[in-house]
This record gives sequence, C-alpha cells and structure tokens, in this order.
Amino acid sequence: MRRPERRQAIPTGRRRGFQRVRLGRSGSAALEFALLAPLVVVLMVAVAETVTYLRGWHRLERTAAEVANIASQYQTLVPADVATLFDAASTIAAPWKAWATTGPATGRARTIIGVVNGTGAGNVLAWTCSRGDAGLAGRVAGVTTLPNSFRVPSGQTVLVVEVISAARPWSILSATGFGFFGTTGPDPIRTYAIVRPRQAQLNALGGACPA
Repeated sequence: MRRPERRQAIPTGRRRGFQRVRLGRSGSAALEFALLAPLVVVLMVAVAETVTYLRGWHRLERTAAEVANIASQYQTLVPADVATLFDAASTIAAPWKAWATTGPATGRARTIIGVVNGTGAGNVLAWTCSRGDAGLAGRVAGVTTLPNSFRVPSGQTVLVVEVISAARPWSILSATGFGFFGTTGPDPIRTYAIVRPRQAQLNALGGACPA
C-alpha cells in the first residue's frame, strides 16, 4: 500500500515572493498594453483612411476620364450640354462628390471642364467652366500650361476635365487637438483627363457657363 505523498509546505516568505512576481508580471502586461494600444489604434485608422483615399482617387480618376470621353463625342457644346456633363460627373463619382460647395471639408469638390487651342504662339485657353468649390483651384483644366509642358499642335484642340476633392487621408490624425506628429496629409485628390475631340474642335461654347 502506497503512502500518501506529503506536500512540502512553502514558507510564508517565499509564497509572498511568488505572489509579488505574479503581480509584477500582470502589471508589466497591463503597462505594455496601455503603451501599445494607442499605436495600434493609430495604425488601424491610418490604414482605413489610406484605403478610403485610394478608392476615392480611383473613382474620381474614372469620373474625369468618362466625362472627357463623353464630351469629346459632341459636335458642338452649348451651356446646357456642359450642365449635362456636370450632372454626369456627379453620377459617375457617387458616392464621392464630383462637385460640392457645402458640407465638411472632406465633402467639398470641384469639376472643371475646358478646351485649349494650339496656335503658333503656343497654347491658348478657348473656354472653361467649373462647378463646385471655387477654393479648389485647378492645375490642369482652365489653364494653358498642360502636364509635361505638352504643347497642343497648331490648329488643333484638346478637351481637359479635372476633378478635385478636398478629401485627404488621415484627416482624423491631423485634426486640431489630436495632431499626429504635425501631419497634414497629402494634397486634396486631383484627377484629370485630356482628350482630343472626335467630332469637332469644340473651341467655342456658344454661351455663358451654366450656373
């Protein structure tokens, strides 16, 4: 018959030492979590806002390209046609805004449509119309200096569509009162398309820009 094993009693001082070790480990884990949790939250927000920014950029790039393609098929353009193009931009860009003057900064946007003529003296702006927040200045449409210093061949025209959104990634992280190392994020989303009219020069609008 086996004798029951006797457990050796742990001295009170050593038992308290073990308890202090366990408490110390628990405290260290809690401290590590408290230090890492804000960083994890910041990274998650940054990733989410960056993904949203890239989706918006892709959507607005498609908007500029499709509006330019539609406009290039007109034989003539009048203000009513330009208004239709602005409406088309709004539909294609949804749920993003192609043009908007009210609401939060991330909801403001502007669409600019213009035609640039090529002359012997260089590019000349034939006409330009825009709808949306005028504070979002165009850099491609409505100007004569095209990307890469492109010079329109003399006697030809190009139609330019630019869509600008005030939305920026990590706007939450750069908000007043939270500023993440002073970040402000990149510039607003800017997309554009430049095409040659298929049917006619389109260098005359035939009226004032639609409101």
